[in-house]
Amino acid sequence: MNILIHTAIVAICLLRLLNQTHAQNTFEVKSGDDIEALLESGKLAAGDTILWTKGNYSSMEVDIIGVDGTKDMPITLKAAESGAVVFSGETQFTVGAMHWVISGFHFTNTEGKPNAYNTFKFRSNSGQGAQHVRLTNCAFTNLRAEDNTSKWVLIYGQSNTIDHCHFSGKNKKGALITVELAYLGDEQKAGHKISRNYFADVAFQKGSDNETIRIGSSKDQNKPACCIVRENYFVRCNGENEIISSKSSYNVFERNTFRQCNGALVLRHGHHATVRGNFFFGDGAKNAGGIRVVDSHHVIKNNYLQDLTGMTWNAAVSILGGSQPSGGSTNGYQAVDDISIIHNSILNCRRSIFLNKAKGKRAPTGVIAKNLISSVGAPLVTADLSPEKLKWTGNLMHGATIGVDLDALTTDPMLKESAGIQRPGVTGPAAGEKDVLGASGNVTSIPLSPAEVGVSFLRGTGPEKN
Repeated sequence: MNILIHTAIVAICLLRLLNQTHAQNTFEVKSGDDIEALLESGKLAAGDTILWTKGNYSSMEVDIIGVDGTKDMPITLKAAESGAVVFSGETQFTVGAMHWVISGFHFTNTEGKPNAYNTFKFRSNSGQGAQHVRLTNCAFTNLRAEDNTSKWVLIYGQSNTIDHCHFSGKNKKGALITVELAYLGDEQKAGHKISRNYFADVAFQKGSDNETIRIGSSKDQNKPACCIVRENYFVRCNGENEIISSKSSYNVFERNTFRQCNGALVLRHGHHATVRGNFFFGDGAKNAGGIRVVDSHHVIKNNYLQDLTGMTWNAAVSILGGSQPSGGSTNGYQAVDDISIIHNSILNCRRSIFLNKAKGKRAPTGVIAKNLISSVGAPLVTADLSPEKLKWTGNLMHGATIGVDLDALTTDPMLKESAGIQRPGVTGPAAGEKDVLGASGNVTSIPLSPAEVGVSFLRGTGPEKN
């Protein structure tokens, strides 16, 4: 072997060994000043752990920047005991570093003291966006900013994650979680993940920008945000008609469960979204919705929608007639082209499919195929727009009049409850459709329960809690 190549290999192996055998240190802190001193000391390195002493703390300012972890050895800042480090007042965490894990904290309101406008930002005070930072096992409850508006979490940077967190009790204006994209270039991906979180009791507010989650803004609609919102649980999230608002492109929403929410998952701006395997239950809410569609090239597949009561914006599936081309930057309504709505179950909904001309008269194009629609709420398809540019094929529509002239199977699907959802019986007309959600094939996902999401330290504390 060439001596130079051999030397290089040995050097690489030694470097890896040094990285693996770094003496991972644990530091104890109890204030933002302690964090700042540690960051400036030169002692903190990849793989280290910072333990925050348990107790109640008010108006802590924590700004993390200047020291990075690595993919294999992140720096962890966590409560010495999960849930036993409680922050109130105008506490604010700002993180502008790479490869950090923030875990185990409870941000809340006590003694009527106002909270910060933004409690957690994935960006430092100097404007440095976070990368590969994970916020996990943290609770945000009943935060009350002094202003009439507050946004609890702002996500900047790239490839950050929020998972197994608890958010409840928001009763002022402002989106709870906002993904900011304005600072990214036109082709830069945000790539954030929001998964296995519990969202509850977001109070209704007049006006817009009161979503539980918003990804981007009107000006960002053509950016490939590529964010994933997966396996979250939403209950009584009533801030506005848009529970989730997607205002960017190539986002994925899958296997989330929505219960008793007066709103919908809304593809408001941007193209090429995927909405797959989600569960929507009205559970008696007065304006419970499903999926609202604006813009083009979306795939809406294998979703389950039951007992939804919304009629216009919050119909089970509301497809809007656009008036502007896809790919722009205005706050209008883009045309709906080349959408695929396939293998969904829409059951006992007040308005199942609605072609809505309220924001434009241009008819949508695409495919609506192999869906199971069963309801006594007539008609099953309400068409204020022409349905003729959509290809309707292989749908089963039962229980009420269809409402438009299209071919569909109308036989009773013989529904039976299994694993918390209604599924066609094994001898029913949909029994052979193995890939229809709710059919007699293998069940690939079931509705989430509160016990499967959120923080470890709030589970089991009461109804619908974690």
